[in-house]
Amino acid sequence: MIKLSQQFSQISESQTVALSGMMAELKRDGVDVVALGAGEPDFDTPDSIKEAAITAIHKGYTKYTPADGIFELKQAITEWLADEYGAEYDPSQIVITCGAKHAVYQAIAAVCNPDDQVLLPAPYWVSYPEQIKLAGAHPVILPAKQEQGFKVTPEQLENALNDRIKLIILNNPSNPTGAVYSETELNSLVDVLASKSVFVLADEIYDKIVFKSNFVSLLKFSSIRERLLLINGVSKSFAMTGWRIGFLAADKSIIAGIRKFQGHTTSNPASVSQYAALQAYRGDKTFISKMVAEFAKRREYLYDRLMNIAGIECVPPQGAFYFFPDVSVFFGKKGNGQPIKNSLQLCQYLLQEHKVGAVPGSAFGMDTHVRLSFATSMEILEKAMDRIEEGLNALQ
Repeated sequence: MIKLSQQFSQISESQTVALSGMMAELKRDGVDVVALGAGEPDFDTPDSIKEAAITAIHKGYTKYTPADGIFELKQAITEWLADEYGAEYDPSQIVITCGAKHAVYQAIAAVCNPDDQVLLPAPYWVSYPEQIKLAGAHPVILPAKQEQGFKVTPEQLENALNDRIKLIILNNPSNPTGAVYSETELNSLVDVLASKSVFVLADEIYDKIVFKSNFVSLLKFSSIRERLLLINGVSKSFAMTGWRIGFLAADKSIIAGIRKFQGHTTSNPASVSQYAALQAYRGDKTFISKMVAEFAKRREYLYDRLMNIAGIECVPPQGAFYFFPDVSVFFGKKGNGQPIKNSLQLCQYLLQEHKVGAVPGSAFGMDTHVRLSFATSMEILEKAMDRIEEGLNALQ
């Protein structure tokens, strides 16, 4: 029997894999399955960005680039950070990565040694704990409950920090909850962090998708800038998930280390994708506001539908494109004679019996909830919610 390395063996398989397999099998059999699981905008990449990629191909920009990305794109990102957040960065403080997920892993690996601890607020994005373990560190979960808006408090943070905590991850706006920290809330957290030596990974990939609130970046706080690892990219704001371009902004010494690591692992991100991202950062950005306005309409619709289902509790998201409702009231009931004990079983029931897909909250560290994405059309949202409502009301 072949044995994997200890590092690979400790990685947990996503709890959504079985559901994804079931959904794919149903679709192959011609079953009409609707899903609210997508973690990507359903909008097409703007034409100007696609044209920039085509132009790059015709110009022959299809060769290796520097491992940390083309200088023009790094320069454009520094201009973007200055224009949007008043943050001054040099291109030497930027590394272009194969998507923001790649940037997150490399940031963790760059600052964490084996047996270091990483403070991880829950609910969390599914890949954070596994990436922490891949880097040889240990996740320390910090619960951010629904009654506190899925946000950690400064008191929680103060009590959780110790000498073994090397890094804290703050995903703002949040996947899966859509929570967005206000400037006052961030200021209180930064007051705690400023006197500590802990690194701060700020995953702000959803920074442009916010509703009824103003987004404040951790770039605003100079007291933690030296220890700040800022993650962002083009996937969400510019509907470019498949192009795989993210970036990390950090201290020059961290970037230099990641550049060497990347040079021995992936080498450079795809050259054509980099030129497409260059157009995204330097071109017309009215697309973003139009996309967010459409997301806002879907958000209102989905919230109304959820609030009409007896027993569901839900905090409306302030950002991103997910709802994370509490569905624990349905645990202990039966669907088609089978007991529902947790979020995974509830999602399995909805998929098998009512042909609608959702993501169990257990995948995000909070089993009492499920994640529903509204990054899909109103037509699909209506059909999905009809089926979810029917399915939940049928539980006995």
